[in-house]
Formats: sequence, C-alpha cells, structure tokens
Amino acid sequence: MSKIDIHADDYCLSPHTSEDILNCIRAGKLDSISVVTNMSCYEQYAQKYLDEKDSWHQLLKLSVHLNFMEGHCLARVEDVPDLVDKNGYFNISWGNLFLWNYSPRKYVRIKKQLKSEIKAQVERFIDFFGDKQAIRFDSHQHTHMIPICYWALLEVIVEQHYKTEYIRITKEPIIPYLINISLWKTYKPVNWIKNLLLNFYALGMEKTIEENKPSWQEDNMPMYLWGVLMSGKMDVKRVTKLWSDMSQKAQTKGRKLEVLFHPGAAAADEMGEEFCNQEANKFYLSEGRNIEYECVMELEIRLQRKLYEH
Repeated sequence: MSKIDIHADDYCLSPHTSEDILNCIRAGKLDSISVVTNMSCYEQYAQKYLDEKDSWHQLLKLSVHLNFMEGHCLARVEDVPDLVDKNGYFNISWGNLFLWNYSPRKYVRIKKQLKSEIKAQVERFIDFFGDKQAIRFDSHQHTHMIPICYWALLEVIVEQHYKTEYIRITKEPIIPYLINISLWKTYKPVNWIKNLLLNFYALGMEKTIEENKPSWQEDNMPMYLWGVLMSGKMDVKRVTKLWSDMSQKAQTKGRKLEVLFHPGAAAADEMGEEFCNQEANKFYLSEGRNIEYECVMELEIRLQRKLYEH
C-alpha cells in the first residue's frame, strides 16, 4: 500500500485562511500543512497552532512554505533589492524567476538574494516551531521547482546545516487524468501547461537532490503530488473519481502520494498591502477554495475505504 498524505497549503497566509485549515485539522482530516512565515498573521496563528496541537489526535508534519510572491520580505530590504519594492513587499512573478534562471547576467545575483530570503523565512519558522524535528520544504506557487530557486534552497540547507527530511518535488501523474475521458473538459488549459512544465523540472530536481544530499539529511522519499492540474478546484466528485487511479499509480511506482489542497479561503477585508499579487488574490477569494475545504472535510467518509484497498 502506498503512503498517502492529505496536505493543505497556505497556513498563516491570512486569519480566515488559517481558521479554515485549523477546522480541517480539528476534524482530523489532514496529515500535514505548509506554513507561510512572512505574512502579518504568522505569529498569531503559529502560536494558535502551538496552543492547540496537544488537543489533536494526530501529530501533523509541518513544511516551510517559501514565499517570494507576496508579503513582506524577512531578509533586510537591502539584501533583496531585485525581489521587493521600496517598502519591502515582494513585487516579482513566477515569470521573473523563470527568466532569471536562464540569464547569465542575473543568475548569481538573484540566487544570492533568494538565499538571504530563504534563510530568513526558515529562521522565523524555527523561532516558533523549533528545530528538533527535521525541516520540510515546499513553496508558494511551486517556485522552488525553478532551478535557480532549488539551488538556492539546497545551498542554504548545506550552509546552515539544516536537518531536512523532505523537499516537495512537484511531479504529478498524467495517465490517471488521460484515462478518465469524461473529465477532460473540466481541466483548465493553463493547468496543463503548469503540469507539463513542473514535471519537466521535476526530472532534474529529483536527480539534483539525490546527488547533492548532505550526509546528515534524511532520504527524500520518491513521491507524486496530486493537485496541479486540478489546482483551484479539488472537488469531491473529481477527487473521488480519480482516487483509485492516482493511488494505484503511486503504489505501482513505489512512491508516496501527496494530495494537495488549498482549503483556506481569504476574506476580502484581509486584502491589505501585503497581498500585492493581484492574480493570486483572485484565487484566495475564489469559490474554489470553499469547494476544496468541503472536499477535505468529506474525505474520510468518501475515500477511507478506497485508501485501504490500495
């Protein structure tokens, strides 16, 4: 039977987002969450997590959700000048990072700035959650999959001697989507592009992480991530229909299956200056996040039996 991990991104993105995710945790629906450390509600909801965790039946795994897309930098503004505006808020896009990755003139300069910010975000995570457990990593909008970003991350891990047990590799199976013909029209075309691009980067990232693993780092278990092509609308109907094929694919390949949800919706009155990514804001406020919340809350009823069949 393959290991299946029900995961929620974006804890500490906003108060409302965090409350939704806490409700999922309290109901025992999640195995792990990713924590955004550079938003204004971080301290409040990091502490709330710590205050409540002993009352939960399960011990969740936490990941640092590296964020270069919005919020205020945690590194000094003068150390990350190409990433932020004059007030210290991020003002770059995924496309900027993609282009810088292939720019001989900018690569070294940008990687140095990314390293400063990565270290600052990890240290803020450690300030609240400690470093007794090995650290896990992923990122907002999967930016860590871009080579310039994952090389920056790997160098920080080595230089700071962080004990690391997991770095998300966004490698999503395509076959389960293709064989379920009735669902073809339900996928957004742009998400096909994301799926193919991230799967391409995953090939190099898996090899790089394995070949450059420090001696103290735990093995990064081979994995699949389910949630890119359906990003923004992991609804009950489609998740239920695809569950068997996705879990079987992971089992056949000997990989863990991480099922990624965004079950926390932001509220309109939370959209202050730190929410500086207008396109992303539409997603945070979308009905799709409520749909994903409902799916997570129904997972046990609809999928538990299927989980143990595999």
